[in-house]
Amino acid sequence: MQPQNNDSSYEKDQMKEALVWLEQFQAQLVAKPNLTPAQIAADLDLLFTNPELLQLSFSALVKRLIESPIWQEFDYDNNPYKALCLQLSKAIEAYNQALQAEPAYHSRSHFKEVCLGITLLVAQQNSPIPINASNPWHLSAEDAWLLLFSAIGHDFGHTGMMNAVPFEIEKKSIEQIHLWLRLQNLSSDFIDELMTKVQTIILATDPMYLNALLKIIQSTSPPPTKLNYLSMLMVEADLLASALPARGVVLTEALAKEWQAHYPDKAQILINPDGRLKFLQHIAFLGPHAQRLGLNSNRIELIEQLQKSKPISS
Repeated sequence: MQPQNNDSSYEKDQMKEALVWLEQFQAQLVAKPNLTPAQIAADLDLLFTNPELLQLSFSALVKRLIESPIWQEFDYDNNPYKALCLQLSKAIEAYNQALQAEPAYHSRSHFKEVCLGITLLVAQQNSPIPINASNPWHLSAEDAWLLLFSAIGHDFGHTGMMNAVPFEIEKKSIEQIHLWLRLQNLSSDFIDELMTKVQTIILATDPMYLNALLKIIQSTSPPPTKLNYLSMLMVEADLLASALPARGVVLTEALAKEWQAHYPDKAQILINPDGRLKFLQHIAFLGPHAQRLGLNSNRIELIEQLQKSKPISS
């Protein structure tokens, strides 16, 4: 397994630099509201491939994100999530460090990207015009921290295998989080209330559930619940990097590598010319946070580009 640099002084210096880049990205969105989806996507590609960021350990990234202005804006009195997020990231770091080898895709690199993804989405709540409380997508401070906690643990213990039955791997990650919480100095009532929400959000990340979730979010009768909206935001964070023009291609190759040993046919489908096109057609970004990042518009543009580049069959 490729070790990540764990030198604390190195990480402090490098993360400081990386967060400046993150803050600059957010500042540019505000200063230049007419950026096209393609321009935003190109900047996101740079953000997700920042060399200094890629060298950081998972828990170091979580620590610096928590300390960043984006998350400080959502802090509140007696917030239990700050400590829990950092402690859970350290537990997952230790778990993955003990593996003989991490999965090619579902590794700490992916965990970092999802935490960065949820941070980028949450950051759009108040910038430049607030998504106000009357909007069903509005995030309370606790909603935002719940999403970060879920992002940190959503693939805890992932083996790189595919679900044999619906939600199989997601349930195992939920169980890992639940077991970890029980080792903390927390009341059973707090754990039960937290896990009820976390379970719903993490179960939604099963790729085969996406179509059902999209229908729920787009339904008016009955309307989606708050947990449905939070689940969609979690899924958007999970997919964000994979939907980018350059980073997405690299991640597709990583997932194909992960599947090669056990699912060679599916791995081949991924790297076929139509593989990425079908992926982009399958997903969607529906929320206003994602809209402010131009994610769905960019997805549509990428689909059109791929369709134009397809060879004409005889």
